[in-house]
Parts: sequence; structure tokens; C-alpha cells
Amino acid sequence: MLLGVMVQQYRNRRLRLSLPVQYLQPHRSETICRASTAPLARCFTLIGDSGERTFAISPGHMNKLRPESIPEAVIAGASALVLTSYLVRCKPGEPMPDATMKAIEYAKKHDVPVVLTLGTKYVIADNPAWWQEFLQEHVSILAMNEEEGEALTGFADPLSAANKALDWVDLVLCTAGPAGLYMAGFTEEEAKRKTQHPLLPGAIPEFNQFEFSRAMRHQDCVNPLRIYSHIAPYMGGPEKIMNTNGAGDGALAALLHDITANNYHRNNVPNSSKHKCKWLTYSSLRRCVNMPTA
Repeated sequence: MLLGVMVQQYRNRRLRLSLPVQYLQPHRSETICRASTAPLARCFTLIGDSGERTFAISPGHMNKLRPESIPEAVIAGASALVLTSYLVRCKPGEPMPDATMKAIEYAKKHDVPVVLTLGTKYVIADNPAWWQEFLQEHVSILAMNEEEGEALTGFADPLSAANKALDWVDLVLCTAGPAGLYMAGFTEEEAKRKTQHPLLPGAIPEFNQFEFSRAMRHQDCVNPLRIYSHIAPYMGGPEKIMNTNGAGDGALAALLHDITANNYHRNNVPNSSKHKCKWLTYSSLRRCVNMPTA
């Protein structure tokens, strides 16, 4: 479910919807979006000769969401609250940062994991210490790429960056371009499960040793153990990977699906052995973003 600002005409169906809005219509509810008669944002995707892309954004009134428009009941019943670093990077006087903090307040009140995607390394590089404190105080799950990870932690190696981020959050997803992605999290020492795959070298030797374990939040562990996994491109990937745009979004979507599946199963089969611990994910760290190949 989306929280944000929507053009009044779209919400009331008074105008013929644009093709992007028609596409999104069956897949989300905008009934809780705050209506606005002012123009909203326009995003232009710019693709260079290398195939890499960047965005140019005309913000309009996209940052005009007010704290009183955040519905506590919706967040209380959610499996996760997903935020982006852009939400706290606004012009002075815009209400979006306050609305974001109100959503975080409700999520923490109802024990809903807060997920943050870093968005771009430039936002993080402006003040990495501020973001480190923000993560430690408010965020459970962090999604980033290797450039954002370096800006945040100072480590260019994605595994090292993910490991450092565990000082502040409970679960980390770090994409590494054509090399795939790294996962890092916590599990209960007594519930750890060894991998059946070859042990991998890296900044942390044999780091994937317990990747068949399920992730937990640090606060829910009696004896927390750090666990890691590496997910290679599917079937090794194509002969030449032109770019990896959207890979992190796809991986995060898979992770959110797995977290939601875990909540659904726990609510419907609470006495299942799948829930002897307060797991964060339904699947192991290896499987939660890579179901076809693990």
C-alpha cells in the first residue's frame, strides 16, 4: 500500500488516467494517499552511452505529505515499512521528513520492521555519520549497492560494507553489480544451519558457512550470530551484463515477499515448528531472495 500525495483528479477518476497510472491501478491502493490539486513530481530517466542511467526529478508537491496523513492502523497491520533516503532530503519547511518520522514512530510502536533503501551514494556521502545514527535508531533492514555501501561504511568491498552495517541494523542486502549480491544478518546461535554449498573465500573467510540459517532481528536473539550469503547472477548471468539497473529493487521485492510470507504463516499456523523462534524471514538467508536456485 502506498503512502504519499496524489493528484485529486486521479483519485476521483475525473480524468482519463495516464498509461503508467492505468498499469499501477490493479497493483496498489491509493485510497490513503493525500489528494492534491497542485502538480506532482515528474521523473525523467537519462541513459548514457554506457547503458547506465540516472534520474532528473521535478519534485512538484511530492514532498507535501503531512504527518497527520499517516494512518497508524495501516502500518500496524503491515509486514514492513519501506522508506527511501530521499524522504528525509527535502527543502526547508516541507512536511515529508516529519511524515516519515511519524510513520517510523508507528512502525516501532507496533513492532513492524523498518526497511530503508539508500537510493544514491551522493545523499549518503554528504553526511555518513548522520545516516549511521539514523540506521541504528530507526532501521531494521538496509538495502544498498556497493557504491552506497562504501559511502556509508568506508569499505569498498561489499561483504565488508554489509558486515559493518550490521553494527547498526539487523539485516543487510548489498548488490555488487555483475558480481551478484551479498546478504548479511543475524540468527540464533543454537538455531544456526550449515550450508550445503561450497564455502566461499572473501574478506570474511568461509563467510557463507551458516547461510542456510533464517534471519532474526538482533533484539530477538539470545546469542546472536552473524550470518552471510552471496547470491550469484542466475545461471551465471548472460555472457555480457550491460547494466544491473533494477537488480537491487528486484532483490528487495523478493525479500519483502519472504518477510510477508513469514508473517502470514505465523498468523495462520502459530504452532508450526517454523516459528519456534521469532524469525524475520520465512526462508534461509540463502533462499529468501533466490528461490529458484537455492
